[in-house]
Amino acid sequence: MRTITALTSLGVFIFVLLLLNEVNSHSMWDVSISSNSPTTLEFADAIFNQWAFATIILGTLLSMAMIGASYLVRDERLINLVWDIRGEVTDSLENIGTFKKFTRSSKQKEEE
Repeated sequence: MRTITALTSLGVFIFVLLLLNEVNSHSMWDVSISSNSPTTLEFADAIFNQWAFATIILGTLLSMAMIGASYLVRDERLINLVWDIRGEVTDSLENIGTFKKFTRSSKQKEEE
């Protein structure tokens, strides 16, 4: 089993090296930068002035997605919430949701 894992890891490593070699040797990397490509200042101007509304909407949507994802991942079981507060879980925590049923006879016994 270890030999299969080692051979697979070696194969993936060799594949990544070959892929990097092919990507880096492509002819598009030899082309010089064209004169009509935007500079950093022009790009910043386009993002913050011409596309400001779209950037704000995109940021709002992404933040809503992150808040929703964190809410969905949150574990709200009682035992985990109490563990977050106290730092430890006690044996009596399992019975925290159960209450004794009080009757007239049980109240009289407690008073005596």
